[in-house]
Amino acid sequence: MLSFRFRLTEEEFLQFNYYTAWGAPERKKYRIYYFLRVMLLYGAVAMLYIVATRQHYIWIDISVFVITGTLYLIMIPSFVKSSIRRKVKDILSKKENQHVLGEAEVILSNSGIVDKDTYSESRYNWDAIMRQVETDDSFYLYTNSYHAIVIPKRIATADQQNELRRMLSEHLPLDA
Repeated sequence: MLSFRFRLTEEEFLQFNYYTAWGAPERKKYRIYYFLRVMLLYGAVAMLYIVATRQHYIWIDISVFVITGTLYLIMIPSFVKSSIRRKVKDILSKKENQHVLGEAEVILSNSGIVDKDTYSESRYNWDAIMRQVETDDSFYLYTNSYHAIVIPKRIATADQQNELRRMLSEHLPLDA
């Protein structure tokens, strides 16, 4: 049995939301479509400007738009993270969500997982965990496509992290 007591930080909550909404490998197709939509719209506006003005050398206009578009393309992930940060701050500003960063306890045993905070207690059989993810900073145990039990690595020793990995590999199918 493993037991962890901790308070999730706002940054850890942000990282979880960013990973789930944008950074996860299964979101790759979404990211590609997002980039394509943005660049197609940008390209259309650029072409309309170039065709409508015809006052400059076309290669200057194209160069300016290509450079600006490339910079914008590079900055999209930071724009997305900024947008998710605003949403996280909005979520956390609501009184009904104050417990998200409150004292929490996660207990893992052979019979399942207990996830407790000051207002609620949830029990999960191992079969309820649809997917597990290990990032540089946390373990995410997803119970559906957007909700996960978040276990920050900062609160676990190296031995506890290894024990957690062992439990996860023992109780969860390989495709989780």
